[in-house]
Amino acid sequence: MKNGNVTVMAVGLVLIASIAFAGGYFLALDGGSSSEEVNILRESVERQKKAIETSGGRATQGGPRLTAPVPESNRRKNVGSGKSVRELLFQARAESSPITRLSAFAEALSDLNEDNLDEVLEAYESLPFGFEHMQEYRMLLYAWGQFDPTGAIGYCNERASGMGAGFATTGVLEGWASRDPDSARAWVESPENAGMSKLYNMGLVRGWASRDLQAASSYVEGLESGEDVGRLIATLSNEYYKQGFGQAAQWAEGLGDEKMKEAAFANLSKQVSRDEPEVIADWLKDHAGEAYAVKSFETLGKRWSETQPESAIDYFEELPEGKARAEGVEGVMENWAKKDPQAAGEWLNEKEVGPQLDPVLSTYARVVSNENGAAAMDWAVAISEPKLQDKTVRQVGQNWYRQDKEAVEAWLPQSELSAETQKAIQNPPKQNWWQKLSNR
Repeated sequence: MKNGNVTVMAVGLVLIASIAFAGGYFLALDGGSSSEEVNILRESVERQKKAIETSGGRATQGGPRLTAPVPESNRRKNVGSGKSVRELLFQARAESSPITRLSAFAEALSDLNEDNLDEVLEAYESLPFGFEHMQEYRMLLYAWGQFDPTGAIGYCNERASGMGAGFATTGVLEGWASRDPDSARAWVESPENAGMSKLYNMGLVRGWASRDLQAASSYVEGLESGEDVGRLIATLSNEYYKQGFGQAAQWAEGLGDEKMKEAAFANLSKQVSRDEPEVIADWLKDHAGEAYAVKSFETLGKRWSETQPESAIDYFEELPEGKARAEGVEGVMENWAKKDPQAAGEWLNEKEVGPQLDPVLSTYARVVSNENGAAAMDWAVAISEPKLQDKTVRQVGQNWYRQDKEAVEAWLPQSELSAETQKAIQNPPKQNWWQKLSNR
């Protein structure tokens, strides 16, 4: 039998696990970016948390205790099913459908507490502690971290070592920080954890931001700027965006550190620019001359051009000369050349060839060469900057050589290219299946 609280908790835990899979931080797969899918999942989790809180289920609310009381309604939930938590988990392990499997794990783990922990760990004992089961372990560590974080961390160190244990521990820290961020922070900042603190901050900030966004923001802003902090800023940006774009934009503009501001602007642009490009475009106009906004303009160009390339290119054409405009136009061309090479080519034909247009010509030629190397070569040789021209000609020529070796062999003697460049074109590197798929 399933009551309302159990169902909500189960769905919430499945979604949390999905976020960990998408974000990749459980196994060092976090690239510092957040896709629209991740944002949607995180928003869904937040809605589930609120539903749990209002219905009496156990979620992120609670006092500073490390051992949280479990509502009696949750403790009784498995009685109606006639199965113990251990039996539910072993049954879940046998499921072939990933949806049914993870839902069953979530249902069982929604009642995880100090009384049934040993039963749960018995069911996990023969489950490999690795990528193929990261979602199941993500749920376990998050739930365990809410009432016995030090025990959960010890478990991570028993099941793995080095970075593997470190990434697993971030899952514990998210659950811990969602209930008691002060204790979680103290643990991360303790001298014995200094070597892994940058990694541990990923879990700490995710959990803390779900409970107290302003406090989590103050913590991150007090850290020394770096690539790792950029990822933390992206996490905060996701949380602020849930409160509305205006709130998120105001927060990003108020950041004092330029690198942090750059990360915040870039993440907001990534989140919003595909579905609401005009919103981002209007916001970024006032930041066109700022270095921290350059990546945001590039992202806007790429995302906007997926749906409205002509509108996107018109917007960037109206911007003042500079890095933002150049990066934006290149971003548009990346997708426009794939979507409609003829229209993109006609736009290029209207422009005066020169240094400012060279990067755009290179992008267009490179993209078009994946389908039509011969046509792309005409654009590649029109590039005026020698080094960029040579680099582009080689790449375009290699794609053309893969498509029509005989035509390239006939063209090369009269191409006036250097012997070195001709040799490079005639020896294109082998492409794996992923490279071939990415070039489509």
